[in-house]
Amino acid sequence: TANADLLMAVADEAARARVSGQGGLFGGEDHAVPATRLAETKPWTRAEQMAAERENFGFYFAAHPTQEYRIVASANGARTHASLMAGDSEGGGGAGMRTSAQMAVLVENAQRRKTKRGNDFILADFSDSSGQFSASCFEEALVDPLLQWAREGTCVLLTVELDRPNPADPPRITVRGARPLASVTSAAHMQLRLDVTRIEAIAELAMLLPRAADARGEVFARMRIGGAREPLIRLGNDFRLDSELIERLLPVQGLGNVALSAKPQRHLRLVE
Repeated sequence: TANADLLMAVADEAARARVSGQGGLFGGEDHAVPATRLAETKPWTRAEQMAAERENFGFYFAAHPTQEYRIVASANGARTHASLMAGDSEGGGGAGMRTSAQMAVLVENAQRRKTKRGNDFILADFSDSSGQFSASCFEEALVDPLLQWAREGTCVLLTVELDRPNPADPPRITVRGARPLASVTSAAHMQLRLDVTRIEAIAELAMLLPRAADARGEVFARMRIGGAREPLIRLGNDFRLDSELIERLLPVQGLGNVALSAKPQRHLRLVE
C-alpha cells in the first residue's frame, strides 16, 4: 500500500491529460513524462498478502496456500472447514457430542489471552480453501508456536475437537494439536502406489524417488508391461514422499495411476 496512492495519482493525472488533450504541445508524442519513482518496501508475508487480497477484493488471486499440501493433508484425513460445519456423520456429530478431526489450515492471526485462572491460551484465526474460522487453543505448549506460525503465515495440520451443544448452531472448534504441514510432509507414514506400463520408466522413477535415512515412505509399483502376470513390487520403505514428488511423477511417460495415501497400520505383504 506504500505506493498505491502514488500510482493512483499518476493514473488519474494521465486520464485527465487524455481527456483535456494537453498531453503535449504537438499531440503528446514528444512530451517527456517524468519517471515515477516507487518507494522501496519490504515484501509482504504470505499472510499479509492474503489479508490484503481478501480485504480489498473479497477473494484470493492465487490458490490457497494449503493447496500445496493437499495430497498429504488428505492422506492424514484432513477435512475442510465447510465440510465440518455441515455436521455430517463423519465429523460434525450430534447435539452434546464431542468429536475430533484433522484440518489443513493457514494460521492467519493469533492472540495471547488469559484464562480466569491466569493461564495463557490462544485465540486464533485460521483459513482453508473453503473458508475462515476462529478457534481457541488451551494447550500451553502450542501458545508460542501458534504466535510464531501466525507471524510467518505457516500452514499447519490441526487436530481439533468439535463440540455442538446446540444442534441449531455450528460446532465450536478447539485446537488440541498442531504441527507445520511441511514437517508432516516429511515425517508422515505415507504410501505411494503406481503402475509401470513402460520398462524405460523404471530408470526415471528410480532417479525421482528421494531416499532418506529418516524417511518412512513406502512405494509399490504394479508392473503392467505386457507379461502374463502383473506383479506388485515393493520398492522400499525409506522414501521421502510428498505432493511435490507426485507432481514430478505425473508427467513421466510409462507411469500411471499415481496415488499417495496414508500408510495402513497393518503389515502389507507383497502381492504377486
